[in-house]
Amino acid sequence: GKKYKILIAPNSFKECSDSVTIAELIRDNLTGLKNAELITKPISDGGDGFLNVCRYYFGGEIRKYSISTAYDETKFDCPILYIESRKEIYIESAEALGLKVVPVSFRNPLKLSSFGLGELLLKIESDIQEKNISVNKVYIGIGGTATIDMGIGMMAELGLKLLDVRGEELYVIPENFNFTNSIHYKPVKFSFKIIPVVDVSNPLLGAMGGIRVFGKQKGASKQAISFLEDSFNHLLKLFENNGLEIPSNSLSGAGGGIPAAFQIFYKSELTYSGKFIKHFLGIERFKGAVDYVITGEGAYDHQSDSNKGAKVILELFKSDVKQTFLICGKINERSIKNLTKTIIPIELSKYFASEKDSKVNYKEGIEKACREVISQINF
Repeated sequence: GKKYKILIAPNSFKECSDSVTIAELIRDNLTGLKNAELITKPISDGGDGFLNVCRYYFGGEIRKYSISTAYDETKFDCPILYIESRKEIYIESAEALGLKVVPVSFRNPLKLSSFGLGELLLKIESDIQEKNISVNKVYIGIGGTATIDMGIGMMAELGLKLLDVRGEELYVIPENFNFTNSIHYKPVKFSFKIIPVVDVSNPLLGAMGGIRVFGKQKGASKQAISFLEDSFNHLLKLFENNGLEIPSNSLSGAGGGIPAAFQIFYKSELTYSGKFIKHFLGIERFKGAVDYVITGEGAYDHQSDSNKGAKVILELFKSDVKQTFLICGKINERSIKNLTKTIIPIELSKYFASEKDSKVNYKEGIEKACREVISQINF
């Protein structure tokens, strides 16, 4: 008989497991399906799990660089992916500045800085100069950060100084941004092109801006969020007065605004999650070639509509597969209402007494979800 093709393309389940692991778990729990060809293609939108996915598709080796933490400048080893054959490096901002490397007790975005990312880029540059590695492009997956500093902490490592009224240098964390009276900028030049891969399409500021939409999950109160917006506006005016061009096509609000610094200071062009998933990971070549799709991520809610990973998959395959199964830790009720008939939501949290349980026992959750897929799939 005919073999049905099932594409397994989940995003990472944040604070739980990466997409490569999740995809393989789903595959292993569906091996009992007769007449099915399982195609495993984990995805990343630039957020958590970016390195693992890139390594899964492109190969390469993990190298580690010692950089400062976002909260107290103690050092830790941050992994990057180096692909010699492609002369490329992939960085995951969540590994440098993410919620996964910033302890809960330090999650106050007003006191956190992205300077570690600046140090990382400098160390890569010096490795290139010493001919230890050969690199033309550095892709930076941006998402899942604990910081909301518009990349200014990073820029403080890369030639930017913020000065107060007395001309004294300020310590570059967001709570000091408003005291900036002037700036001094002597750009660090890189021998490689920087390409930010951003997990959401939100602008930096405004009602749908990254700060307002994602601030709360990073530990910012309502007051902190409006304080951050004011101080970003203050800095942007200063930058303009100093002859820096602010891209008119609006700054990115992904990862607490880190891409905005690359846009302003390095004229970087952003690669959005949709393009990365469809084109770089090659998922678009399965359009019209598979019968069923299984995708998912930790939480599916209004944020997912900003083109996070699972949403990209739902959109890509919406009109040409029999069914799509959306397996998530939890799915917001309003989001469930907006799903079309052929998309079947499966929530892992409903199998467990608490959200914590569902995270700890995610393997068991995936197993149960796969049983549900098997019972609902209409071969």
